[in-house]
Amino acid sequence: MKLSAFTLLLFFVSVALAIASLVGRFQEVQYLTEYQYWLMAGAFGVLVFGIVFKGQSH
Repeated sequence: MKLSAFTLLLFFVSVALAIASLVGRFQEVQYLTEYQYWLMAGAFGVLVFGIVFKGQSH
């Protein structure tokens, strides 16, 4: 599977959001702990957006 630059960027954004959510889950960080579920939902949302628009070109 070959990723374009757009889908690769969305993948890394999704991974960053998921990691931030996990950090908020296991460490007491002010905003990450408060919004950990929204961060994980956002990570999955970005990932789904990247999958849906994978074949689209500019």
